[in-house]
Amino acid sequence: MTQTMSPARPLSAALAGQRSLDLALAAALVVLGAALAYLLVGGIPLIGIDDAAITRSYSENVASGAGYVYNVGGERVEGSTTFLWMLLLTLVYSLTATPEPIILLLCALLSFTAVYSALRLAHRLAIWFDLDPTVIRAGLAAILLAIPGYFLWTVWTMMEVALWSAALLAFLVLLSDLAEGEDGRVTAPGILILATLLPLIRPEGIAVSAGLLALALILRLYAWRLIGAALALSVAAFVALTLFRISYFGQPFPNTFYAKVSSDTLQGLKDGLKYLFDFVLSGLLIEAFVVAWAGAAVFALLRLRAPGAKALLLASATIFGTLAIYAALGGDHFVLWRFYQPIGPLLPVAFVLALAAAIRVRMAWWSVGAAAAALMVLGWVQYYQARFDILKEYALVERGLGFGTYLNTFEPRPSIGVGPAGGIALAYDGQIYDLLGLNWTVMAHANPVKEGMRNHASFDKPTFWAHQPDVLSAFNRACTRNANGTGQAFWSTDDAAFDGLFTDPDFRAAYIPVRFTSGDECWPGFAQPDWLETAEGPGLERLEWDTVEIRQ
Repeated sequence: MTQTMSPARPLSAALAGQRSLDLALAAALVVLGAALAYLLVGGIPLIGIDDAAITRSYSENVASGAGYVYNVGGERVEGSTTFLWMLLLTLVYSLTATPEPIILLLCALLSFTAVYSALRLAHRLAIWFDLDPTVIRAGLAAILLAIPGYFLWTVWTMMEVALWSAALLAFLVLLSDLAEGEDGRVTAPGILILATLLPLIRPEGIAVSAGLLALALILRLYAWRLIGAALALSVAAFVALTLFRISYFGQPFPNTFYAKVSSDTLQGLKDGLKYLFDFVLSGLLIEAFVVAWAGAAVFALLRLRAPGAKALLLASATIFGTLAIYAALGGDHFVLWRFYQPIGPLLPVAFVLALAAAIRVRMAWWSVGAAAAALMVLGWVQYYQARFDILKEYALVERGLGFGTYLNTFEPRPSIGVGPAGGIALAYDGQIYDLLGLNWTVMAHANPVKEGMRNHASFDKPTFWAHQPDVLSAFNRACTRNANGTGQAFWSTDDAAFDGLFTDPDFRAAYIPVRFTSGDECWPGFAQPDWLETAEGPGLERLEWDTVEIRQ
């Protein structure tokens, strides 16, 4: 049965009786979605992925008093991108030395907030457009359970994705209420707080906040005082954080920006468009969702004075704005389109609204149920097929933790150059050079034009040779016998990221291939002869270059 509004029954009253149901459904979806994300890949280590480990290493250092640094005693550098998430994790680290359960719980709570926000917005739209909220809830629930990748990224990775998703969707709901004429005194505190927080969560938060506030102002000029105050707070937060970065780090943006974003704008845009098209064409029903939102935007513009049209327009702007921002920033390399996951609960809303309208006209419930079941199966199959790429992200952390703990037993502790820089930083107490530049300012700035592996193309040979770490670690590679069974085989994926370093004659003259072994664990690498002469530690084996094979 539909719920319609009358002057005597404002939106808040129409929603009040359904709040408990939406809360319960959101909680159930997070529990079930997270369980599916976990089970379909055969279990996930409860340690987060490598990029999350980088942020955790910064938080641990700040909590211990070492400062905002990657190496304790080293340079100040911001390789975590998300300032507010780093601060939240710093608080967690100040409470416990084993923060993983608390971080996972925090991620689950933020995921719940995001899903609940999407359900509440959908429920509002159902009321405004005289559609059945039960159909809306059922459709959203089926689709969200069909995309466990959202819960992988928001619950299990320990990244800031859940925080960004929760803040963005909650902000949209509050602005939608404001634009539709709800009492500004109710929405004002949340709008002001979230407008301030968005630029602190991610650098692009200032663009998201300013864009949505500007559109809300156009849609409801009478709220100019509140919207103006929110915009002022958002800009103030962005400026304050920028001034802090300049004073503390000596640069206005996180170091990850300089390590990832190429000065070749056309190249970056080309990569970003590939990322966008891959998401739209390969993600489950994403083409249908995008078309539905395009139609919703046109519908809202044509009926702008109708209840719900302004909210629909704000939601459309959130969808297309998010797609455009990350296309402009060049996308990234992570499995399941990490940058677009925060809008996951919002993406199906327009599609579900259209479905509810169609059901009201002529579609039978049994056909909808069958379609929902088929959709979930398709989504689970797609996610299951990606399980190896998913688990690789966690394996990087496991390998880094194991190798770092082992390497702490050596005297002297070597300086090491690494590719994956998260798990190793949580374990190793010596100096680490991030050869891909995310946590090393000199490397990040060495070459502004990034060519090669997306988001990991900052390696610069002259910078490497200027510092020459004692050990170049390939801990993310397994110890594998070469074709003759006498030495070590390396894969050229790392060699490509390192600009052919492994096959460079100068490198072969300066470094010796080695294997580090502890029990059943084995990690390959390369070491300088001077360190090898003095190194004392278990399981170190020197190899000869003629027994090493670099595979293509």
